[in-house]
Parts: sequence; C-alpha cells; structure tokens
Amino acid sequence: MNAGFGILGPLQVVENGRSVDLGSRKQQVVLAALLSRANSLVSFDALVEALWDEAPPQTARKNIQVYVSALRRLVSEGSGSRISYQTGGYVFHAAPAELDSLRFEQQARSGAPAEALGLWRGPALDGFQDVPLISAAAQRLERRFLVVFEDWAEAEIAAGGGSATIERLTEVAQRHPLRERLRMLQMTALCRAGRRSEALAVYDELRQALAHELGLSPSQALVGFYQSLLREPEPTAPEPDAPARGRAPSLLPWDPPAFTGRTAAVRRLRDALVRDGNRLTVVTGPLGAGKTALAVHLAHRLGDHFPDGRLFVRLRGEDGTPRPFEDVVSQLLPVDSPRSLPEARRAWQLWLAERRALVVIDDARRESEVRPLLPESGDSAVIVTARSRLAGLEAGYRLRISSFAVDEAVALLGRTIGRERVAADRRSAELIVTATGLLPLGVRLVADRLALLRHVPLREYAERMVGARALLDELTAGDVAIRARLAEAIGELPEPAHRAVPRLGMLPEPVFTLEQAAAVLDADENTAVRVLESLLEASIITVPGVEMLAHTVRYEIPVLPYAYAREMAASANPPFTTIKPVANHLHTARHYPSF
Repeated sequence: MNAGFGILGPLQVVENGRSVDLGSRKQQVVLAALLSRANSLVSFDALVEALWDEAPPQTARKNIQVYVSALRRLVSEGSGSRISYQTGGYVFHAAPAELDSLRFEQQARSGAPAEALGLWRGPALDGFQDVPLISAAAQRLERRFLVVFEDWAEAEIAAGGGSATIERLTEVAQRHPLRERLRMLQMTALCRAGRRSEALAVYDELRQALAHELGLSPSQALVGFYQSLLREPEPTAPEPDAPARGRAPSLLPWDPPAFTGRTAAVRRLRDALVRDGNRLTVVTGPLGAGKTALAVHLAHRLGDHFPDGRLFVRLRGEDGTPRPFEDVVSQLLPVDSPRSLPEARRAWQLWLAERRALVVIDDARRESEVRPLLPESGDSAVIVTARSRLAGLEAGYRLRISSFAVDEAVALLGRTIGRERVAADRRSAELIVTATGLLPLGVRLVADRLALLRHVPLREYAERMVGARALLDELTAGDVAIRARLAEAIGELPEPAHRAVPRLGMLPEPVFTLEQAAAVLDADENTAVRVLESLLEASIITVPGVEMLAHTVRYEIPVLPYAYAREMAASANPPFTTIKPVANHLHTARHYPSF
C-alpha cells in the first residue's frame, strides 16, 4: 500500500491520492494515538484510558485488538504490517516520507523551515483534543511548530519580507497571543513596514493580556523596544536573529508541563547565566532529582538572552552507552556537518564563535565528554547536567539540587492525580511522596500510577509502598523504572564503590557513621573514607551540609538507593569479600583497590 499519513491537521490517510475511510471514532483514536508516537511503544493501558477514560469495559483489551487488526488491514505494506505488537502495547512504524510529522521534523532540522511549515493543514490532530493522550502530543507538535515558525519569520524579516510575512505573523499571533517572541517579531515586521502605530498597539494588547491572564509584565527586552518606539520619531527595530545558511535550529525538548517548585534554583541559575555572565554552569544532583527538567525549563525562558538558539543534546544513547562525539555534533550542527572527529570539532567551535547560543549538555559522566563541546571563544553559554561535580571542569557556577520539600512533592502529585484527591487525604499523600524520597522522578512515577489507579484510595496505596522491594516495584511507569535507573547508576561506579553498595544495604538504618561504615565494609577507616567519598561524588550517599571531623560525620543513603542496596544485599552471591586497605593519601576513584 502506497500510503501517506497525516496528523499535522485533521487525521488522514491518503492512498494513491485518495482519502481512506478510517472507520469508527474509537478506531480513529487508536490510529491517532499510534501515529502521534510513531516508532515508539504505546501501551495497552494508555490506549484503554484514551478510549474509555475511567470506565473501560471488561472486553477493553479484546476491543483494542479488533481495532488494531482492522487498522493493519487498512495500512498494511506488502506482506508486512506497519503496526507491530511489542510487550505491553503496539508500535506504528513509519518513515519521514510517509508521516507528515516526521517529515516536518526532518525538514526543520535540515534548514528548510518554509517546506516544513507548508506541511501543516491546521491544528495538529484536530478533532482529538478531548483525548488527553493525543492532546499532549498535539501540544508538543504545536510548540515545535512555533519554534520553527519564529525562526522562519526572523529570516524573512531580515531578508525584507513584506506584507505576506506580516499577515502570517498576525495569524499565528492570534492563536498564541501571549508568546513574547512571536509578538516581538510581529512588532518588528510592522516597524520595518512603516506601521509604527500598529506595532505600539500590539505591545499594548500583549501587556494587557499578560496582566489579565498571568499577572505578569512584558520582558525587559520588549519593554525596551517599546520605549524606543515612544522616544524616537523613526525608531529602528531591533535586528531579529537572521540565521546563517545551514545554522543549527533552536531546539529544546518540550518544557515539562508539570514542572513544580525549584523557584530559588531557577533564579540562581538564571542569575549565573544572565546577570553574572557565566559561560559554563554545572547542575548536579542524585538520580531523579530533576536536573534535566530544571535546565530545560530555564532554557525555554532565556530566548531573549541567547538569540542564536537554545540547543539540547544528550551524551548517552537509549541504552545508556556514550554517544560518539561526531554523533553528538551532528545533532547540534546541520545534517551535512563534517563527519571526521577533527573536522567536527572545528566546525562546532566555528559555529559557537560566531553566535550567542545556549547549549544544554545532558547526563555527563566525565569531564572528557564535555570539554570538546565547550565554546573556546564567543558569547555562547553551556549548562551541563551531571550526577557528579565534574570537578575538573572550570565552571563559573555550580548548582546542586536534591529532593523536593514535602509541599512541593505533594503539589506535583496533585497536578497529576487531581488536587481534590490529594486534599481529601493529605496525610496519605505526604506518606506516598515521602516514601519516594521526595525525588521528582519518584513522585512523577508514582503519580502516573495513581492517575491510572483511580479506584485505589491513597491510604491503601501508601500501605503498598512499605518495604524495599514493594517500593521499587511501584516506581515504574511504561519503560521508565527506578530499579533499572539505579542499577545503571550503581553499575557505573568504580569497582570498590560498586561493591560497597550492597554492604551498606546491610545497615539497619540509612543514616550511619564512619565507624559503622568501616565495620560493615570490613575495612579500616582510611579505606572506608575513600570509598564513601567516591559514593558522595556519584550522589549515591549524602552528608549534612556542615563541616565536622571525619569520624563525627553522619552519612546518609537516600531512600531509593537504600532500598536498592537492601535488595542487592539480600541477593548477594557469591558472599562478600573483605575490602583491602589503601594508603593514607589521596586517590582518584579509578585507583581504588578491588575488594
């Protein structure tokens, strides 16, 4: 079947130029859900919720199988099927040439924004906004559309785009009246066309809307432009950032919709980048503390300060292995970027030197992974997220985040499962989030489960989380599981620190002294201190934020690593061996002896 699939507008399947009848509404919901997450697993549970919300029939799974079977007949390709079953759900397989949303992303990345924008036929997945699963995907696509559209508009204005550009800007601004970058571009285009009074009216409309809807004032950059319009008889509009041919796009993951708390951390990191002009900041913290969410959330708010783009790259692949430097740079630079290592480094440094961009480098494990990506000159800035301090990097500012306060964790839980449900049993809600160690990832996973288990009272669910194995079993949602994340983090430790974790799981309490650690590790205190410092560096254990003598320090294993350590201790085989002492001088983690 030579078919094309469309979700950038109303759902459609076209075969040989003719639209295909997609069947019943529920069958279309299944197809829309699969297409909105093409080439990724959509779970049975997600499909059940999308189709029946809170009241699925007993035959729900059978019905889904019937819908999928019918869709396979509609969209099959030769002897194979585009829809495959995988454990727990289905995957719709599509290439960019077949699905408009994938083609849109491909063209946007390759520097063809006009062609990418031309694929849109209306609001993404129009007609399915009442289905939360699909609505979330539609909103994500709409945010991506706006970034590409704004980049295109900047280039058009710089090239002397006329009334057609103003009309398109006005049309999109009417759908997104509170988006400042869009409004700034609209004002700039109007000024360039000699329509200053209309530009002033746009500012006034935005100012009133921000105050009424959000209780906010326009940004300083927008206020400054407005004041220049008032002062000068013929003001010059600020130059929008006209991307050089083949420049990398401004591309961030979508801003976490349930981002909660971290007000002080966001302010400190923003001040470090904007007020103090630091070009390298490092955000550290334990697994699940929300380092990436914080960095992305802030980066979305710094467009005015980094006009040449805000970029994001992960240093690890889906399987957790390091990505080659050439692969990382190919994501940041255009698709025709150099392939060899020396050429890739040179091209990346040249790109940075000519621009003021913000780059978020996520999940760094070693300084050597980060250094080649840091700007050697120019005004670009970098945020690095890592579990360890990466002390070898000369960072201008370091920010460590840890767990939520109880109120923040409860607020995040309420945003997902409903504030009324939390308010009805606040005590149980607090017990649940405390059981997760108050870590954002843990709270999010348990909230996702509770959103599905609407019939389970919070008090009953809190009781289910008692015990290490039960706790880790509950902290799973889709393909994200705390146990797997902890296994990866602990597995990457230096051998002595790795082997110390299950021994620490033998401690009766998660808070302990150096003397207790040395006893359970069967090591002298000098050796124990160095092993514990390795675990501190990796954010597996913590200490109070006060200075004291080494033998009086009280260490603590946070809730989730402690639960996993107890599991490891219970299943340790072969039996533990003795830790060998080390000399009384500084060692790096990699030079610890085996034990």
